[in-house]
Amino acid sequence: MNESISYRFFLGANSSQGFVSFFPNATSDPAIAHNYVFKGGPGCGKSTAMRRVVDEAAQRGLRREIIYCSSDPGSLDGALFPTIGAAVYDGTAPHTIELAFPGAEGSYVTPPPFQDAKALQGKTAGLRQANGQLGRHYQQVFRLTAAAGKVRENIRARLEPIGDLARLTKRAQGIIGRELPHAVGPGREKKRFLSGITPEGLLCFYDSVEALAKKVYDLQDPYGFASALLEPICKAALERGHEVYACYSPLHPDRLEHLILPGLELAFVTSNSYHTYPGGIYRRINIAGILDRAALREVRGEVRLLQKIERSLLEDAVEELHNTKGIHDRLESYYRPHLDFDAMDRKTEELLQTIFD
Repeated sequence: MNESISYRFFLGANSSQGFVSFFPNATSDPAIAHNYVFKGGPGCGKSTAMRRVVDEAAQRGLRREIIYCSSDPGSLDGALFPTIGAAVYDGTAPHTIELAFPGAEGSYVTPPPFQDAKALQGKTAGLRQANGQLGRHYQQVFRLTAAAGKVRENIRARLEPIGDLARLTKRAQGIIGRELPHAVGPGREKKRFLSGITPEGLLCFYDSVEALAKKVYDLQDPYGFASALLEPICKAALERGHEVYACYSPLHPDRLEHLILPGLELAFVTSNSYHTYPGGIYRRINIAGILDRAALREVRGEVRLLQKIERSLLEDAVEELHNTKGIHDRLESYYRPHLDFDAMDRKTEELLQTIFD
């Protein structure tokens, strides 16, 4: 595999279960010897500093896994550089990262002291008001995603009795026999989200699939049954010693949506009404083929109505997330006049030297 490649994921999801974080899975990766964890308030330069680290890694031709923020896809939440055993993360809420052994397994990176701290203290009331508004918007986001999750479960419950899930299990066994040779060493599951419910809509980083895999199975899955095929494949891949990017549904984060096996340059991606894989396909699998056609015709109208309701709820959740952007900007505007950006630039330069030299 080309070691200079770049690919991207989310580690957090705005899901039907609230905010769900896979950061612990990433920070415990044995390929990463040192995690650099940024702490600090809004607008203090965390994402900008991490972008500089990513740019430096790119200039050096290093492999880069870039983690984006699902609540603001224009902002970074982290980046991993397995070639040199280093990673950087935003360790603030809602994905707070606390190092068990600072200095040994990682380091905290904190912003320089505030300039004119007394003036900032005078803005406490405004900060509290903005933070309260932000909390109320996120409460509404999670009410909407929870409702959308229940609707999707209703669709699955309506269709499962007319489906033959055993056919997917049998299909998975055939794929395992053809595609998954035994490897040396233990398998490693890297939990990620390839897609996300974001202020910019429902995004899916299919470019990461194209960067990591040459052979792609496209699972056509309009009703949400692909996980029944993906779960046995993932289990077998881990048992046979492979590294697997196990990408879960952002709405139902306990349900697999995509699998990528970089060592085999192999991927299994789900296409549905929200996102369709645009790249080259090795083989397409019609997941809906497990449903009895005659029985499906009888309930298709009901299912389509439920799908419209689910989409409407998710669109409202996206709109609520979009509304949070202005509040984030207001929080940053309170802090920005009191931040020492020159000192932060110097600290970032020191970090670059520590990581790469």
